[in-house]
Amino acid sequence: MCLLVMLVCVAADEVKFPDDGCAPGWTRAGQVVDFIGDELFDYIDGGAESFLEFGFERVLVQKYRNNSAEIAIEVYGMQSGEAALGSYLMCCGKETPVAGVSSRNSGDRYQFTILHGRYLVRVNNFLGKAEFLPVMVKLTQQILAELPTAACQPLLEVLPQQGLVVGSERLLRGPVALQSIFTLGTGDILQLKGKLFAMSGDYQSDQGEAYTLLVVPYPETQQASAAYQHLLANLDSYLQVVSQADRRFVFVDYQQKFGLVELQEAVLTVRLHLGKKPDAGK
Repeated sequence: MCLLVMLVCVAADEVKFPDDGCAPGWTRAGQVVDFIGDELFDYIDGGAESFLEFGFERVLVQKYRNNSAEIAIEVYGMQSGEAALGSYLMCCGKETPVAGVSSRNSGDRYQFTILHGRYLVRVNNFLGKAEFLPVMVKLTQQILAELPTAACQPLLEVLPQQGLVVGSERLLRGPVALQSIFTLGTGDILQLKGKLFAMSGDYQSDQGEAYTLLVVPYPETQQASAAYQHLLANLDSYLQVVSQADRRFVFVDYQQKFGLVELQEAVLTVRLHLGKKPDAGK
């Protein structure tokens, strides 16, 4: 029977790494390494900003070795299931699920990325040898069996389903994630304040027109209105407002593509990459 090593610490007391021998010939290489908060910058070269923006708490790393081969398991503890989902969608790219891994995942023989409750798990096979895939799967399932699940709000359901390109959905919680989609302005241009989530997705219309939609639900209409005014007043300098009406304006970017911003009660929507100038209304 495979023994498990329990780690007892804040946001890590639920994480149990497999002990030696959980896969034949594989043993732990050193102790668990723990990076908390901003210490993430000391561990990963690039990408720390995105994790921290979504709500990163800590990452626990355990390596396993079989002669010269090495596999590392990283368990990222996030503030919530929504925070973990946001990071997962930023990391996974086009999802290619791995057979034998029960939780939502994407990966290949080099790396698995798994979403499980409020955790994001990465399993790295540094040599990339296909013969180690069963070991990666076994270690992954050992970890997942001990991690609790967590309820996650269905945030992405606010995106209209008609025309949505499957796999393009993203969550945003600040300027780092937004920058990967579009530059609307500097700083926290949507006034998410590190607490609210925005949703985005790519769309293809029946007429073959492609565009990106951002949806930002705010708790109150006053907060949504303030965010709309902030966006309008601080729009990036390369974006030019070409028409405007009450709670609605149109801009054009340097590629001569159009954007449409609308405010309806407590929801702000932004359509990007429009090929034709939309009507700003009255």
